[in-house]
Amino acid sequence: MGQSRRSVLQGALGAGAAGLLVGGAAPLSAAHPRRGPKGTSLGLRWLGVAGWELSFAGRSVLFDPYLSRMPYADEDGALDPSLPLRLDPEAVEHVAEEALTGAPELILISHGHFDHLADVPHLLARPGWGGRRVRTLCDTTSRHLLAAMGTPAHRMADVVAVNGGDHLQFEGYSVEVFRSLHSRQQDYSSFAAGTRDEVPRRPRILGDLVEGQTLAFQVSVEGGPSVLLTGTSNVAERELVGARPDVAVIGMSGHAVVHGYPDRLLAALGAPSVLLPCHHDDMVTPLGDSGIFRTASSDAVTALARAAERSSPDGGARVLAPRHLELLDIT
Repeated sequence: MGQSRRSVLQGALGAGAAGLLVGGAAPLSAAHPRRGPKGTSLGLRWLGVAGWELSFAGRSVLFDPYLSRMPYADEDGALDPSLPLRLDPEAVEHVAEEALTGAPELILISHGHFDHLADVPHLLARPGWGGRRVRTLCDTTSRHLLAAMGTPAHRMADVVAVNGGDHLQFEGYSVEVFRSLHSRQQDYSSFAAGTRDEVPRRPRILGDLVEGQTLAFQVSVEGGPSVLLTGTSNVAERELVGARPDVAVIGMSGHAVVHGYPDRLLAALGAPSVLLPCHHDDMVTPLGDSGIFRTASSDAVTALARAAERSSPDGGARVLAPRHLELLDIT
């Protein structure tokens, strides 16, 4: 990794920002943060599970914003697709009102599973965001699921179906779309696999929200850093050749049967300067609960830190352990 890539992330932790450096890395300097041509900085806020808010220049982009944190496991702790969808509108409203920067101009959805898509219809229907245009990028299956869950028609008109290979320009930033893969369960099966070629009946159980095509997104802010967002613990590394993000958000849920993960991912990306684990919390403790910061798996963070040490033995790649709803200033 060249020195020029690292210098973009000088000052990655602004004063008062959350996050802990792990793996023995030295703290990043906040003395001389690098700004874009109009003073643009980039903030990242972990929303729990795989969800994030990216904020810059008074604007917001959401990725996989799942806030209901509903029960998902059977008595043995395994994913149970027959459990009912138990959306929590109050929890969604609390985070939207108290934690987010404001109405997003873009929502990115990695795939159709409940813990990535289920709360997007509620967010798109919020009266408080009624005067703002909000586009959504997702695959065709997710688009049909959003319609089935009652997303308002005027919002559906701004849902754009994308595939791996798209690279879209927005004002002040671009979004590149990569084909990705979902993680596998211990028996090598996939949870709620499948696609939807038309709008289905309204989903009632977890298994009704099927995967569809799994995608990853790279958001590149003009004059600022680029951020790769992944929502799962698997990788189609040949799809990522040449991506070279400054910051990579990496899914760290169960990946025991996925060969070489996350090392293959970091090798494909060329060891980004900053690594942020996600999808490693318990998925059910309510956001705002006093114990929420303790629900993230330290084992997952340690595993990513060790992979970073293997991919970048000179210490160039730093792993930050994010805290729910607290802002990371990535400049």
